Amino acid sequence: MDSLLGMFPAALSLDRIKLQHRSQCPLLPNRSRGALKITASARKEANAAAGESGNPSFPSKKGSSTPASIIDRRELLAGTIAGGASLAASPTGPVLAEPVGSPTFKRCQPAKIENTNTFVACCPPKPKRDTIDFKPDTGPMRTRPAAHLVDEDYIQKYNEAYAKMRALPSDDPRSFRQQANVHCVYCNFGYRQEGDPKSTLQIHFNWLFLPWHRWYLYYHEKILGSLINDPTFALPFWNWDNQDGGSYIPEMFRREGTPIFDANRNEANYAPARVDLGYAPGVDPSFGEPTYKTDDQIRQDNISVMYNNVAKVKLQDAFFGAPIRKGNNNGGDGSLEKAPHTAVHVFGGSPNNPNGEDLGNFYSAGKDPLFYCHHGNVDRMWDVWRSLGNQDFTDADYLNTEFLFFDENQDLVRVKVKDSIDNQTKLKYKYASMPQDKVWINYKPLPLAKTAFAQPKSSIVASLVPGATAMAAEYPLVKSSSQNAEPVKVGAGPLTITVAQPKGSASDELLVLEEMVVGMQNNTNFNVFINLPEANETTTLSCAEYVGSFYNIPHFMPGMTESSTRTTNARFSIKPNVEILGLKDADKLVVTLVPRGKDKEKVFTFKGASIQYA
Repeated sequence: MDSLLGMFPAALSLDRIKLQHRSQCPLLPNRSRGALKITASARKEANAAAGESGNPSFPSKKGSSTPASIIDRRELLAGTIAGGASLAASPTGPVLAEPVGSPTFKRCQPAKIENTNTFVACCPPKPKRDTIDFKPDTGPMRTRPAAHLVDEDYIQKYNEAYAKMRALPSDDPRSFRQQANVHCVYCNFGYRQEGDPKSTLQIHFNWLFLPWHRWYLYYHEKILGSLINDPTFALPFWNWDNQDGGSYIPEMFRREGTPIFDANRNEANYAPARVDLGYAPGVDPSFGEPTYKTDDQIRQDNISVMYNNVAKVKLQDAFFGAPIRKGNNNGGDGSLEKAPHTAVHVFGGSPNNPNGEDLGNFYSAGKDPLFYCHHGNVDRMWDVWRSLGNQDFTDADYLNTEFLFFDENQDLVRVKVKDSIDNQTKLKYKYASMPQDKVWINYKPLPLAKTAFAQPKSSIVASLVPGATAMAAEYPLVKSSSQNAEPVKVGAGPLTITVAQPKGSASDELLVLEEMVVGMQNNTNFNVFINLPEANETTTLSCAEYVGSFYNIPHFMPGMTESSTRTTNARFSIKPNVEILGLKDADKLVVTLVPRGKDKEKVFTFKGASIQYA
């Protein structure tokens, strides 16, 4: 037991970033759990080195930049979220029952890429006119096609649009450089929140992940259509969930010399390599290590990933991500964001670059046109999830959260989350029907022993019948964070614990790893299994014991160091799995975490674990 548990220092100082904890109930997201505070010295250093990076794939070196005063006088967040981050809340500010609103800023800060000692500035150009409010789209309905099914006429039009976008002046908000910067600036804490200048902005890892990216793609699509004078133009989506043709990087993106080609990709993952929705860098030949998955196993695992992270998830918090509100921005990653979303990002990034650029890192992802195609399918998953009878958030703080984006006329537009929910009526786009969705929607996982990937099970697992108490003696019992004296450490190898399963009944049952602390620059990735303590890196995901995966994609902020961390609650929907495995009446569940990938030896921790009903 002592080998699993260890205390963090009482005051965890990460140079200029300080991590502070608060005591709270894990499923009350409107209270701040932990926060990252950027000190004045970090801001001063970042501003001194701030500058505009050029078009190359990597940021300019420190000192070769536009004077910081140019950045400091930009007072509007243009083309980024107009509220709310999930990581860097003010640790001293109160939680307010109101949405994160549309802020103004006195300066925009670059992100420091720590391991290359460079800075990348993604600040938007200054708006030429006053901000306007969004009005529902009155144009024709646009139908977004599956990328692997488009014809040559579409591919020609698609490349023409990007060619014209790339030809625009670099300070034009519609240019490809500025469009890529939209994703860079808010994902790397470039802005501060209105009314709380100590709090930075980040809209991943919380309930704003899906609506923000929906708005981002909407305006990106409108700009491309206007550049080729085609109001019916619609972005394609990379149909990676479709194992009968869509699960490869689309051929049109692999044509060198075209406007949609990006040299900063993992070419080892081009066809015939199937996209792996359970991918981890460092377990394939492109990283100098042998692969252990056959194509058939990847195919089957992909179906399981889609079922476990989309089809079976019922709770809004678990699917979208946890709420954030003004004064608190430490939410929690949604299942769709963790996998397949982040797995595909890492799959596409180049292993030859220090941080997986382009697709494999927040600051550079928007530089690859494949990004927008990938996120088209992420956005489509929102529509599919609702078609299964699930409901959107109705919380006013969610619906009234505001963002700002430049449109096709170079006007800065103020939008709200509530206007993005009905995409067909207000945004005038829809997706081509994909009958193959039913393959993973109707998937019924089997216990590992009944699959083609069966492995010998230990006598211990065989004894874990409902109500059994033997498991508590064999594996350490981890309680909720309020009851655990020490955080649990997870290293290179699998970790097996037991978690009490209280009696209960609800629409969903969640396994929650509470107050999990991961390195911001680490590719932290682990799979989660129940009732399978012998699980390891080679264990298939195509079994009922697999309940989900966690991914952290590297991201940066001013003043951060290699030891900088973020804190989150990792939620995994487990109700169908528990029922299939006959564990509904068990007093405890055996839970195994299997770290994977090139950063698997980098320790992460969590303060507690619990089973919760919602």
